[in-house]
Amino acid sequence: MLSRLIAAFCIIDDALQAMGYKDDPQAKTPASAILTLALLAALEFGGKHNKALALAKDLGLFTHVPSPSRFNRRLHALYPLLLPLLHLLAQVWKHLHQAQAYALDTFPLPACENIRAPRSRLFPDKAYRGFIPSKRVYFHGLKLHLLVDDGKFVHEVNLTPGSLHDLASLLLLPLDLPEGAELYLDRGYESHLYEDLLREAQEVVPMVIRRRNSRRYLPWMQYLAIVGRRVVETVGSMLHHLFPRRIHAVTQEGFVIKVLTFVLAHNISLLTQKMAG
Repeated sequence: MLSRLIAAFCIIDDALQAMGYKDDPQAKTPASAILTLALLAALEFGGKHNKALALAKDLGLFTHVPSPSRFNRRLHALYPLLLPLLHLLAQVWKHLHQAQAYALDTFPLPACENIRAPRSRLFPDKAYRGFIPSKRVYFHGLKLHLLVDDGKFVHEVNLTPGSLHDLASLLLLPLDLPEGAELYLDRGYESHLYEDLLREAQEVVPMVIRRRNSRRYLPWMQYLAIVGRRVVETVGSMLHHLFPRRIHAVTQEGFVIKVLTFVLAHNISLLTQKMAG
């Protein structure tokens, strides 16, 4: 664990320097240490920051470990850097792994039990009420949209209200894919218009799991689409293993920060394994 944390700290510190970020001269704990502590909480304690801070203090990981309230303020101040940091790490990953196939999928993130949805203070609007077709159940919270490659690395991520259709991720995500790459999608993303736009504008080959009554249904193509899409389901299981039963947060921004730190922890774990290998 310590070696992985040291590697994560070095990666984050170099990435922040490449982004041109500079800490305040009065700050006792650098931003790279704050993000490393957040990763420690995501990897080992299900996002519980108090336990991560207590362990870091016992092990003497850093010269100064902030109090939980101070750590929370520092982490919220670094929130605008999380998505650019994920994008920069994705560029680093592209130099280490030449991916030829990508997969896009959406995962529900319940914020509370269904019976508590009308009294939810974190997400009080009905727009956060979503439906999971595979399980035929409703949930109340957000949807996590992930674009991953065949190496299980998350390249793009977005969070939307639960009621938003999965197809919206094709418009909300940049989908910065190399020419000729294959993009595997499930039935929820089937749209002939968007498929043609991807093929003509970005020269991306959409591989969609289609309904049997679709005009573009080909039996042999379905097998390839199902097999190629398994990687995003594997990544979803890996992230679900890191998630606690319920992600605890007091504000919507805090909920999003915790989700992004889980994705960041997953990516940095893959980077450290790739560099060590």
